[in-house]
Amino acid sequence: MTKKSTGTRAQAGKPPASPVRNRAGMETFMADLNRIMREQAFESLDDAQAFMTRLMEEGGGRLPLPRAQAPVERAQSLIYQAWEARTQRQAAALAREALEIFPDCADAYNVLAEAESRSPQEACTLYRQGVDAGRRSLGKAFFDEHRGHFWGMIETRPYMRARQGLTDCLWALGRKRESLTHCEALLELNPDDNQGIRHGLLSRYLALGNDTGAARLFRVYAHDASAAFLWSRVLLDLRRGDQVAAKEHLVLAMDGNPHVAGFFAGKRKPPARLPDSYSPGDRNEAVLYIANFAEAWLASADAMDWLTGQLAN
Repeated sequence: MTKKSTGTRAQAGKPPASPVRNRAGMETFMADLNRIMREQAFESLDDAQAFMTRLMEEGGGRLPLPRAQAPVERAQSLIYQAWEARTQRQAAALAREALEIFPDCADAYNVLAEAESRSPQEACTLYRQGVDAGRRSLGKAFFDEHRGHFWGMIETRPYMRARQGLTDCLWALGRKRESLTHCEALLELNPDDNQGIRHGLLSRYLALGNDTGAARLFRVYAHDASAAFLWSRVLLDLRRGDQVAAKEHLVLAMDGNPHVAGFFAGKRKPPARLPDSYSPGDRNEAVLYIANFAEAWLASADAMDWLTGQLAN
């Protein structure tokens, strides 16, 4: 399964990479389906499931054309077009049109941050505007009621995307504690972490020497078999002085993604451009791991010496 890369992607003078464009079709479908379901009055879950089945069968897999849309829906439709625009200029124009229709369209600010910003400072300003717009659009009561279940509710995603973009830009600007606060808040809103926030947060905890925070992530996401977690577990073991555990976890890390070892051993050099996506265990995942976690390893000279010695044997 191919995944969109996440984590500490924002670099000096460059905002985070743009989202995977083929998500537009999926989110459009989900938005239309949510709208149709809200228009119904079901007495039970079985009634809702029967309605969905009939809807798809009668439409040949297609949803009926939407009724008159509210401004927020019309604006979001323009955003889906912006994701598929051929040029950044076209994307930005669609985003500005969306803001004219619905001023609190958070995704419009996200598109502008990706299409027009020339520095983390500019991107940070736009993402923060997106966060504020998303918060106003959803309302305080929505946060109070649905905290812990975000992202599964499609209307939350523009806000979640804006806040993720903000975390990356804040980190690039050196506002590291503020970045951590936003990452932690995103995980509180959505513990299932569909965005992969935990990977960027883990790298930042380790870079700042917050081993307690890193250990907490390992406990909460014990199922995570990504390179980010497998290889970083070795680092945390070494920081604790437990070389026995480090050796055991190094075997698991090598099995999960052996390509990381090639970069640590100096046999491979990272590419000039980071990949936009990866598959678990592949070279792209290893490239992203080195890019996002090198700072944490380099801050632990003894751990690096131990690891390079093990890889040389």
